[in-house]
Amino acid sequence: MLVVDDLGEATVERAAALVAREHAAARQVRPELPARFGTVGVCAAALQRLRDSGHGGLVATDNGRTVAVMTAAVRQHPAGGKYARLPAEGFAVDPDLADPTGILAVTFGDLVSPLIAGGVLRYYLLHTALPRLTEALSNLGFGRSSAYGVAPAAARRRSSAVAVRIAGAADLGTVARLALVEIQHRSAAPMFAPPHAPPLADLIAGHRALHEGGAVHLLAALDGRDVGLLTIELTSPVPRLCPDGQPYIGPTATLPGARGRGVGHALVDAALTWAYAHDYQWISVDFDTANPLSRPFWLNVGFRPAGYGVLRLIDRGAPGQPARHQNLPTATEN
Repeated sequence: MLVVDDLGEATVERAAALVAREHAAARQVRPELPARFGTVGVCAAALQRLRDSGHGGLVATDNGRTVAVMTAAVRQHPAGGKYARLPAEGFAVDPDLADPTGILAVTFGDLVSPLIAGGVLRYYLLHTALPRLTEALSNLGFGRSSAYGVAPAAARRRSSAVAVRIAGAADLGTVARLALVEIQHRSAAPMFAPPHAPPLADLIAGHRALHEGGAVHLLAALDGRDVGLLTIELTSPVPRLCPDGQPYIGPTATLPGARGRGVGHALVDAALTWAYAHDYQWISVDFDTANPLSRPFWLNVGFRPAGYGVLRLIDRGAPGQPARHQNLPTATEN
């Protein structure tokens, strides 16, 4: 018999034990995933942080065995409006289930019904790259939106045609303008993200904060002109899907007229070399799976997906009409 309880003081330990057990199974598939989430104490602390930050959660038990945990919090996307984010550190399902679809259907339904009643219709869920889990979420109407890939740090030979340098504070205007190219590209076909063009001053301020926090901006130049950007951040926004204490690739972009000339490869070579030179073992990135430029590029340069972000849009229909449900594989704030 399936019983669904609130995530609270009485249930957090067994929920944490399930997250740790699922993570151990995921590391059999992707050993580069962070080892610490295989520890119940770490998972319990992560769940408690989610609760303290306003996440609601449920824990499902079947005949005394914990089989699912799911948490969510409502956020505001600058272009897409309200949505709920279901983080990987607050989501797990029993890895021994042959088909977790039914259990996830009950848990998800109970968790989000009050959110839907409040007008939240977009749900973005992060999960480890377990095949049966991917299929179960697809059965529930989630479409894959993003991938979190990991590659080993390594010294790479750089292209002689593309000059790559580390940007300084005086280059932040250029960094921001290149970052805007990537943001605007997301609204193109076939991604069709909501159009979004933040003020350049806001982007400069954001990248200045990254720079002052230790992030490294790499700029690529062709014929003396800056045409490409890759940002190396020192922390990941998705701690369960990226290796511990390892760098993370943030905003990247290449000007349209410079694409196909080795700019992206030169930037990645420089990033992997930088990570290797600074004694890191891994570097992570996320990319939109519907992006025809990003997905093949990151896979071809050696990044293997360790987890995914999936998205479900719930269409309530016009007044008096039945609700419909559809997938929308578009870009979403992480």
